[in-house]
Amino acid sequence: MQDIPGQVSFMFDSWTSKNGDLFFSITGHYITAPVAHPEEWELKMEQLAFSQIEGNHSGANLANIIIHVVDRYDIRQKVCLHVPVFTYI
Repeated sequence: MQDIPGQVSFMFDSWTSKNGDLFFSITGHYITAPVAHPEEWELKMEQLAFSQIEGNHSGANLANIIIHVVDRYDIRQKVCLHVPVFTYI
């Protein structure tokens, strides 16, 4: 994934099995296009992680898993944080 020209978006899912095991899945989404036809976008996706969670599924624990996966695929430069801006009236 480090060779794709753009950025990567992520989809996360977590759940608890009937016997109480916690699981976490991370899927990466990105867009590719042929060099000769840059307007012909194609959405691609890859499952980057599917693992059992050790401990609870707190924000800190899940963040550690995400950082580990991003580093394993060497895609930190492909990830940016978009913080929504809210306007209150």
